[in-house]
Amino acid sequence: MKKKKLIEEFQKECVLSKKYQYDFGKDACGQTIEILVPQDHASRIRKKLPPRWRGYRTIVKFHEDQGKKDDED
Repeated sequence: MKKKKLIEEFQKECVLSKKYQYDFGKDACGQTIEILVPQDHASRIRKKLPPRWRGYRTIVKFHEDQGKKDDED
């Protein structure tokens, strides 16, 4: 199955935003789906997702919001 189709199904089943960034990877534990979300969404998304989905390990990564970075300077 193509990666784009897998991501669409993953978004529908797990009710995730299309605004997040999705990527496929591999690590010592097998294939992964990596989801890049804003920092304030990460905790909620981690609780929501299953640890594995169709044989892929789900990994949630976060990035800092640009607005918060600017406030610190």
